[in-house]
Amino acid sequence: MENSAPMDRISNLPDELLCHILSFLPTKFAFKTSVLSKRWTPLCKLLTSLIFDDKSVYGEHALLHFCRLVNKVMLSHKLIKKLHLKCGSVHWNSLKFHHWIENAKQRPLENLHVSSNLQLIISGQSIFIFPTLVVLKLSMIKVDDNISVDLPSLKTLYLDHVHFKNKENFGKLLSGCPVLEDLCTRIHYAEEDNGVSTGGFETLSKLIKANIRAFDVPFKAIHKVQFLTVVVMDVELHRTAVKYC
Repeated sequence: MENSAPMDRISNLPDELLCHILSFLPTKFAFKTSVLSKRWTPLCKLLTSLIFDDKSVYGEHALLHFCRLVNKVMLSHKLIKKLHLKCGSVHWNSLKFHHWIENAKQRPLENLHVSSNLQLIISGQSIFIFPTLVVLKLSMIKVDDNISVDLPSLKTLYLDHVHFKNKENFGKLLSGCPVLEDLCTRIHYAEEDNGVSTGGFETLSKLIKANIRAFDVPFKAIHKVQFLTVVVMDVELHRTAVKYC
């Protein structure tokens, strides 16, 4: 028994389980597992969850290679259901991002998460028109002035320090989410807002859970919610939660 060859039990797992494990890795690391053995080579092509993180990318030249990787993977994967783009580089080009979003619309994408460093300006006429999307999470990004919205399937919307031109644009976004059930907001506006205006906000009739910062959303729009958390300040100790029966 001591001289017996070690068993590779992980490689003997079903493809579905191995792909699920790989989905938690940044995509470039998931692809590196293909060198382990022939057993792992085709698995990356079966991935439906992709994570692209430019954390270790420094300089425009390295970013160019990173973008080529994203282009190659996006084009070769036809069944993408979850996509997470972490865009921290100061050299990001919004046109490249727009191209990836338009490409993702050709896939059965249900979950999209985009995080940035406020250098990335996304098109409000592109990312908010997504018939298949069920979950949308945006963090530390700016939305350009023009917004068009069609999110008929969206049930979860998280906006973490997202900058809009004004409250009307944000109201337009919420109005384009007719089946929204879970909302989390930390919103900023380019135009000065007195925190009182409620124009442009319709009642979110399907909403079940809301975690909002004070004045982000008028209470008339969320009065049917079952679970409500209002953050008075961006500090956990200053949080008030109200549960409705």
